[in-house]
Amino acid sequence: MPTSSTSKLDLKCGLGHWDQEASLCHSKGRKPPTFSQQPSSLSSQFSLPSRPPLHPVGDRAIHPPMPPASAAAGDGAAPDQEPPPSPPPPPPPPPPPRPAPSLASALPFWFYLTAAVSLLALLLPHLLPSSSPPPPLPSLLRSHASGGSVLKLHPGPDLFAVTSKPTTTAAAHRPAVLVLPGLAAGSFSFRHALRSLSSRGLLAAAVDLPGQGMSPPCDAPPPPPPSKSAFREIMDRGVFHAFEHLVETGEVPFQEPAAAPEPPSHARLYAPHEAAASVARAVDALGLGAAPVHLVLHDSALVAGAAFVSANPAAVRSVTLVDATAVLPAFPVAVLGVPVLGSMVVRVPALFRGLLRLCCAREMGAEVAEAHRAAMRMEGKRDAVFESWKALNQSFDLKEWRGSLEAVRKLPMMVLWSGSWTDRWIDEGKKVVAALPDAKFVYHSGGRWPQEDAYDELSELIAEFVTSLPTSVRSQHIDQSSEQATAQE
Repeated sequence: MPTSSTSKLDLKCGLGHWDQEASLCHSKGRKPPTFSQQPSSLSSQFSLPSRPPLHPVGDRAIHPPMPPASAAAGDGAAPDQEPPPSPPPPPPPPPPPRPAPSLASALPFWFYLTAAVSLLALLLPHLLPSSSPPPPLPSLLRSHASGGSVLKLHPGPDLFAVTSKPTTTAAAHRPAVLVLPGLAAGSFSFRHALRSLSSRGLLAAAVDLPGQGMSPPCDAPPPPPPSKSAFREIMDRGVFHAFEHLVETGEVPFQEPAAAPEPPSHARLYAPHEAAASVARAVDALGLGAAPVHLVLHDSALVAGAAFVSANPAAVRSVTLVDATAVLPAFPVAVLGVPVLGSMVVRVPALFRGLLRLCCAREMGAEVAEAHRAAMRMEGKRDAVFESWKALNQSFDLKEWRGSLEAVRKLPMMVLWSGSWTDRWIDEGKKVVAALPDAKFVYHSGGRWPQEDAYDELSELIAEFVTSLPTSVRSQHIDQSSEQATAQE
């Protein structure tokens, strides 16, 4: 380095100067300088950054080598002088060039884009309203519809009813079994159970509640006519006409007309008491009102059936509850009210079938599920089922209804409950047992819709219960009259 080389050069020059001075003193007879005086001169040469003094040797002056300019400026610069500016930092190196996109990195993007477009193309026809006519009914549903009829009731709404008659004439005079299906089930779900009951010598009938099954949806009431206001009447007849009428009679001629009674709303048409009144008219139209009927209430039909029993206790011989509840219908009707999901459930066959297997019956074929879906896709049917669910009496108390009337309290009752469904549903059955301690309680092996996956077991239990009851006086009188008419013929 420059500093170390300069120090070695200075030391060498200093020692040479001391030797020359000592030899000169010896020649003149003077005492040569000792070595102890040399460190001061050497220290001055090494420590002082300024120019060192001249050392005359003969006729020449020896100049010690000057330190480099950079070292002198750094060591001996005045305090008030600023150091020289540092050089600017070197610019950062340029970023490395980006690699060209490879085919492997672009594949995920195109895969997800293709999957999204395919899914949208698959679901879009099911979500958008179609202007084409509805598809024809499946063969199973068409066969069921041809076996029944829509009863034109006055006042409405109209109801669909199907009847399965026994083969023997003697059994035709027995009391009929009337079935009221629950939400989204319809009389189609009881097609096998009705035939099984009639094969056991019972007249079996099923009536779809308003807007459910094959029953047409209720028509929305027309809007009330606009009332003529007093201001409009004054504008038509003039102000002086009103003044003259006031002077002559002393009465104000323009008075607001009394408010007309509010027509029933669309939701009220599906209320349980309205449905019960429609069922009573349907029983008369079917000719079942001559003798008390054995009422079978399934699922959410409990509320409407209870209202029918309370309004017509003499028309009912017994009541059978089949997984009946007022709060927890088997079919998740709330899904139908979701804007996109409700339409998708009804339009996509696989989704509707999966929902039925998950919530209603574990064993249901694709053809049967498609028939249920076709019934739900009929015009206005999805909204009608949803409105019926909203109109249910959520505060219905089974125990309170049982003790409301003496005639209701004396009715024989049987409860058929699923013993193979969830633990929560079994706990609901225990609540029904607590509310109806005098009712006969039997577990069945089916699901929430046992008329689909355990119809033979269900019909056998109902037939056994119905035939075990004593015949009422009214039924005995009807049987005697029928026998006399047959004997006279």
